[in-house]
Amino acid sequence: MASNKIGLENMENPHEEQQKMLLGRIVSNVKKLNEVLEDMNSRIQEINEYNRDIVILSQFWSNYSRNATFNLESMQKLMEPM
Repeated sequence: MASNKIGLENMENPHEEQQKMLLGRIVSNVKKLNEVLEDMNSRIQEINEYNRDIVILSQFWSNYSRNATFNLESMQKLMEPM
């Protein structure tokens, strides 16, 4: 029985080399994917920072427009749009 165990331990998986290669490719592709996702996240963060400035400007303009309309109406000098 002991000789059978030794014989089985020494038998190699015929697909082991192919499995190692596939696992290596998977690991490599996951590393590349991670790098791309990190780059994409940093670019999205930059876009969000630029958009924040646009949102603030839009809020300023909206407030200005609302205040100007209120003041013109209170002075009764608001003209009808053409």
